[in-house]
Amino acid sequence: MGTLRKEPKYKSFLKQGEYDHYLSTLREAQMAADDNNVFFDLDASEKASQVKKAFLYVAEKEGVDVSIRQVRGANSIAFQFKKGKGAGGTRMSADESKERIVKCLANAEGPLKKNQIIRQTGISSSTWNIRIRELLDEKTVARRGERRDTTYTLAKSKK
Repeated sequence: MGTLRKEPKYKSFLKQGEYDHYLSTLREAQMAADDNNVFFDLDASEKASQVKKAFLYVAEKEGVDVSIRQVRGANSIAFQFKKGKGAGGTRMSADESKERIVKCLANAEGPLKKNQIIRQTGISSSTWNIRIRELLDEKTVARRGERRDTTYTLAKSKK
C-alpha cells in the first residue's frame, strides 16, 4: 500500500534574500504609487518576464493587489496598484483620467505626443480620445500640430 505525500502547491523559485529584495521593492513602489507612475528598470542581463513573474509571486504571497506590465521599448516593468472597494476592476474614473493627463503635462519639460502621455499615464487609447477632447473643450490643454505631429501642453491660463 502507498503512502501519502504532501508538497506545497507553489514551490518558491526565489531564495529568501531574493524574496526579501522583491518584497521591499514592491512595498516601496506601493507607497510611491499614490503620487507617481512607478517603474522598475531592469539590468541588461535581466529578462522582464522573469522579473515580472517574481514580483507577481511575491505579491500573491503577501496579498498585494497589483498588476504588472512590461514597458514597450524599454527594459522596464510598470506597476499599477489597485486600492479601495473597486480593487478588482480595471476601470478608471473620468476625473482620474483627466487628472493623470494634466499631471503628466504639468511635469513635462516640453510638449508631449499622445503616445508619450498614454505610456506615462497608463490610460487606454479610447479613454484618451474622450478625455483629451474634454480637456481641450475646457481649455485646460492646448494642442499644436496636425495628425502625427500633434503635441499637447497645458494651456497658458492653467499653469
